[in-house]
Amino acid sequence: MPKYKPLKYRDVTTILKNLGFQQESGTGSFHQTWVLTRDHISYAVTVAFHGANKEFKRGILDSMIRQSGFPKKEFYEVLKRK
Repeated sequence: MPKYKPLKYRDVTTILKNLGFQQESGTGSFHQTWVLTRDHISYAVTVAFHGANKEFKRGILDSMIRQSGFPKKEFYEVLKRK
């Protein structure tokens, strides 16, 4: 099983943008919702902002990847293509 590096807020939002997600207008909280509809299914990823340079803990990151509907490998490959 490949080892995946921790990601920061900026990495996650870049990946989501490149996958086609759009940020919903927020209410000024520390959480943002990114939404994508594909194949008639809507995916919503909640991303916490607690500093642009702070790495997400593994459990939080895995949760965001699951919410995206993309396999972990594909999620990380988007960052490599950047």
